Amino acid sequence: MNRNDREPIHQIAEFAVGVAQSNIAVPPPVAQLCREMMLNAAGAALAGAAHPDGVALARVVREMGGNGRSTIIGMGMRTSPVYASLVNGTLVRLLDFDDNTVDSGAHCTAAVFPAVMALGEMHGYSGQDVLAAFAVGCEVSARLAASDATRGSAGAMGAAIASAVLLGLDIEAIAHAVGLAADAVSGGIDYGSAGAAAIAEGRAAMQGVMAALTAAEGIVSAPENVDVSPDSIAHLGERWRLSDPGVTIRLYPCDPASHSVVDAILGLAQLHRYVPADIASVHVGVTAESAQRMPHVLPSDGWQARRSIGFIAAATLCHGAPLINFFSDPAVQDEGVRAMMERISIEATLTASPLALDPAEVAITLNDGRTLRHRIDHPRGSPAMPPDPEELEAKFLYCTRYILPADHIDEAVSSFRGIAEIENVTGMASVLGG
Repeated sequence: MNRNDREPIHQIAEFAVGVAQSNIAVPPPVAQLCREMMLNAAGAALAGAAHPDGVALARVVREMGGNGRSTIIGMGMRTSPVYASLVNGTLVRLLDFDDNTVDSGAHCTAAVFPAVMALGEMHGYSGQDVLAAFAVGCEVSARLAASDATRGSAGAMGAAIASAVLLGLDIEAIAHAVGLAADAVSGGIDYGSAGAAAIAEGRAAMQGVMAALTAAEGIVSAPENVDVSPDSIAHLGERWRLSDPGVTIRLYPCDPASHSVVDAILGLAQLHRYVPADIASVHVGVTAESAQRMPHVLPSDGWQARRSIGFIAAATLCHGAPLINFFSDPAVQDEGVRAMMERISIEATLTASPLALDPAEVAITLNDGRTLRHRIDHPRGSPAMPPDPEELEAKFLYCTRYILPADHIDEAVSSFRGIAEIENVTGMASVLGG
């Protein structure tokens, strides 16, 4: 039977096996991006380990028990790979500091990274095997997330196929693993808190691992009934969605629709001398899509603040580049930021295009009558303006400085940079325990 005559899930499974057996090459730029995505996810999870919701979930898992063979990042504890995937996936997403695909906004890494690290640590797989499984899982997840039919289950299906590849399953078993994960649905609703939204991604990671483990034990699904759009898998293995249209690695812990606004404000601050008291008014132009994704006009807590253009713009004007502590519940009540928000107007005056997905234009009118303008089409961290190694390492240091000792930070960075040369990732994963 010709490959294209098989149902989509089997075509995906064949792609996964092809990569695992080195019959399909992961292009070097994609492999390098995957290293960066994994390092970034580890840093985001370590920062998330200090969040009360992350601590609470780890406490629940500790009480549930487990075989203690997979590290919970930043918590100094181990549990089963299933529970570790749940907690670590949650930690990666908890602070809005992970990555996302530029076309669908999917958080592939939050589901796939915890799965491959948990199984890799448990079984002592090589870094090259873990990297290849991660690339496969994220590529499949990115493709499925771009389709309405599979958007909600894309994370779990990506985690399932990555896990199944690591476990050495054959094509049929991999197809069953993906089929078992296909009914896992996350996203598409307003969860109301950072913890609730992040746990949805953690569940995707957990369900992916469970699907692969159960398929390995002979439990079957009906992969032919999974509704996968043929467009989702067109040129699979030939063109990589991870590189085109690409992935944004966030340099600010908030919705990426605001990052062009932040960069425009920071650019004006570098070019001109003024202080917050000099500002009479600020006009922010964004796209209708950005305005819709960030609906909170006057946020009441840190979760809403991450999706408030007015708050993010005001906080940046008052304090500089957004940091994690900008989005705590007490910080949202900052009197200076609240006062600055009253001077800011926001309009959907711009149009998105393939060359400018989330453009923003900021006009600052000063008390002396001058108006300063700056437009950003590509924020830092986006595929058009990817972070350089120094920026990514600085972010990792910022996220981990209170959790990991200095020698562990250096070891983690070098391990992810050279993951393909590591014979056994068990020690690499345990370093992230804190």
